[in-house]
Amino acid sequence: MAAPVGFGLPMTDREIREDDADDLLVEAADWLVCLTSGAATDDDAARLAAWRATSPAHEAAFREIAGVRNYAVAAKHNKKPAMVSRRAVLAGGGTAALAALTLGVARPPLGLWPSFAELTADHRTAIGQRYAFAPVNGVKVEMNSRTAISLLDTTRDGANGISLVVGEAFITAGERSAPFRVKAGAVEASTRRASFNVQRLDGGVRIACVDGEVTCRGGDQPIMLRANQQVFVAADGGTRRSEIDGAKATAWRRGLLIFEGASLAEVVDQINLYRSGKIVLANTALGRLEVNAIFHTNRIEEAVPQIEQLLNLRARHLAGGVVVMS
Repeated sequence: MAAPVGFGLPMTDREIREDDADDLLVEAADWLVCLTSGAATDDDAARLAAWRATSPAHEAAFREIAGVRNYAVAAKHNKKPAMVSRRAVLAGGGTAALAALTLGVARPPLGLWPSFAELTADHRTAIGQRYAFAPVNGVKVEMNSRTAISLLDTTRDGANGISLVVGEAFITAGERSAPFRVKAGAVEASTRRASFNVQRLDGGVRIACVDGEVTCRGGDQPIMLRANQQVFVAADGGTRRSEIDGAKATAWRRGLLIFEGASLAEVVDQINLYRSGKIVLANTALGRLEVNAIFHTNRIEEAVPQIEQLLNLRARHLAGGVVVMS
């Protein structure tokens, strides 16, 4: 599997030799340049996954070049994206300058293309796709549309935790001696036996317990959830706990989105999982409008006109699948 070509600034073979770079590191640098170009696609992500799986040396080279953690930390302190080159990558994978270059990939505008974290996740689903896997014996993870997950706490027996990078997942964990962990940003849910749903939204993380018990940390206080309870942990750490109908809260597994008294902001967040582009609300006040509706995920294109009629709103359709509702 060849590394991508044509991304970043031109660099001759002679220059590469001058840098005395290992061939795999050079290829890994090309991949990173590809990912930071802003033009990476799902096909690129699949090709990268195949390249990383070629051998342990390929994977090690990519991890060395990527320095994912360093990028994430440094990117918080840099605001101006720029071009990134193979030379810059090879010269210092974790520098603040390089982090600035990758900012547009770490947080793509309007989420119009996959972020760096999504592209390097262990499991990803495309728009409209659902996928299930067993990270370790006795645990099943069902991924909703447009979801990315990385494995945590990996041993030769499997992974004893996952990190939800974006999207939504339903986890079923049988009786375990050690907790199974699910991280979603700064929020962590853990259980020794439970069925529960975890979703990353623009404003925070929602965890809904359908069966068993789930301990949630990352908010202003630890919370124990039991069947038919959920908690929303906002980005500022504030928590909202409520009773739910577990079957309705996880209706996406049956191809339905059921909203009863939900805010329009929450509804839009959910719908955006199932369509290309993004629905954007013109102001925050619109996000507080109450919605009672049922949408079919396989006919999600009907959602925008339905919302227009329900709430007397106007939708402007822009390039790239962006819809502005006002």
